[in-house]
Amino acid sequence: MEFLFGVVLGFVGLLVGLRLLMRRIVPFFVFYPESLQPQESHPRFWGFPDATEVRIPTPDGPLLHGWWFPAMGTDSSSGAVIYFHGNAGHLGDRGTVAAALSGLGLDVLLPDYRGFGMSEGKASETGLYSDAKSVYRWLVDERGVDPRRLFLMGNSLGSAVAADLAMEHKVAGVVMLGAFTHTPAIARHRIRWLPDWYLEWNDTRFDSLARVPHVRAPILVGAGAEDRVIPPQEARLVFEAARPPKRWLLVEGAGHNDIFSHEELWKELYRFTHDVLVGDLTEN
Repeated sequence: MEFLFGVVLGFVGLLVGLRLLMRRIVPFFVFYPESLQPQESHPRFWGFPDATEVRIPTPDGPLLHGWWFPAMGTDSSSGAVIYFHGNAGHLGDRGTVAAALSGLGLDVLLPDYRGFGMSEGKASETGLYSDAKSVYRWLVDERGVDPRRLFLMGNSLGSAVAADLAMEHKVAGVVMLGAFTHTPAIARHRIRWLPDWYLEWNDTRFDSLARVPHVRAPILVGAGAEDRVIPPQEARLVFEAARPPKRWLLVEGAGHNDIFSHEELWKELYRFTHDVLVGDLTEN
């Protein structure tokens, strides 16, 4: 009996200890950056000869690496979009998405967060938010992009980054794909047996549910109906918390990582960006 009590007490102590260390542990489960070699840095290496490299400074020091895709098939773009990718890999994995977005008649900036690819620094929630602001200011101030024709598009973790940026900066519209309410909710989805108090933390939270009600720009929230990484109902909660005008898209047959391979998504992206730019946005 004493042995069993000791085992239980030790297990509880382990849980409590891990909970106290949660601030340091959580980032290892959220960020999965991969580096790029110098010879891999240019988009030509990945098959995108029309794109160019850019370097973007940040107030606290790290220099960000990004790719710029001019609007495809047109002498002048109808607008621009910043694409904030998910929590793993680097921008080389998202070049096809950026190229496809340029095919919608938009200039596309694809940045890597600090600690990803060839961007300097170490990833953190506050760091990613700061990176997004630096990218926005560079695009508006240096490139002269009109914020009234600038879209923010985030996928998965990037949707939380886009929502944070859109709270305080003027943009034409926001696209959030594979969005989630906050990271504790995703942890609950994956680790159901842990107590609720264990899953609540204040850092590395990426709380879109708290941010999206403050976004005043039109919003498109989308999810794959077969997403097993982030349940579609998470994105639906974000959509319901958003202000109008807003649109909801559930892509049938799409999962978390293959949503960009579905034509239905691209049709809606074109419709949303076009309707926002011409001032004819209706909700669905």
